[in-house]
Amino acid sequence: MPNIYFALAFAITWINGFLLAIQSQSGDKSVINLLLAYMGLFIAALIMMYVFADKTFRSDFRKRIYDLRLINKNYLSFVLFFLPLAMVVSILISIAFGQPVEQLRFAEELKVFEGEIILSMIILVLVPVLEELGWRGYGVDSLASKFNLFKTSIIFGVLWGIWHLPVFFIKGSYQISLWEMHPLFAINFFVGILPLAIIMNYLYYMNQRSITLIALFHVTANISAELFEANQISKCILTLVVTLVAVAILIRNKRFFFKDKMNLNMIDSTGKRISTNDYE
Repeated sequence: MPNIYFALAFAITWINGFLLAIQSQSGDKSVINLLLAYMGLFIAALIMMYVFADKTFRSDFRKRIYDLRLINKNYLSFVLFFLPLAMVVSILISIAFGQPVEQLRFAEELKVFEGEIILSMIILVLVPVLEELGWRGYGVDSLASKFNLFKTSIIFGVLWGIWHLPVFFIKGSYQISLWEMHPLFAINFFVGILPLAIIMNYLYYMNQRSITLIALFHVTANISAELFEANQISKCILTLVVTLVAVAILIRNKRFFFKDKMNLNMIDSTGKRISTNDYE
């Protein structure tokens, strides 16, 4: 039931997100609205699991969090080092075209929320985990039960980008600064999500739908964006680098991405297969 899930997820996040945007104009942010905004995806997933699915479905969800045996160790180096290295490569390319060498320095401060170190750290590390408990806990699989992996990734990437919209109105946020610098930088933020969605979904299904692995990749992605003093030119180049890698993955795995539907292969703790009808 992807329609119900995404409606719930967007409603919870957007209502609280836009309330935060209003509050931020006076320099204040409600902790309750903040928590609900960032937990919206996970809360929606829990509602779907406990209202519309049975206990075997929930068992599968728990297994995909704590069972590290689902992870193929061959992918760990990619998960940990791809985006930091891609950022360095992007910076070096921008330097070759005349951008400042100082971009290679480690960042002196976090730019997620200006002047709010603790909140910035929470968003960098905790929020990606909460996102993936929702996106991979229910959202992506619900789409994959209806579409092939390529269509699933594109639809998900568009929805994931739109989901971020409220933060573009919260005073002091990194996203609102993009509009102030140049609208193209804000557009790059949205465009860059699409190839990232393809790569993340590939990793997700190649690692038996491990939520833990994708949460780790998501945290690495956030930290990589803040690790260096990279300017927005370098981040636009980063989008191109990530897009090239996503295209290479698509070309090398055409059957995997373009077959009719994904085999979700949901197995509970007793070995019983869970029907994908729980997503429909």
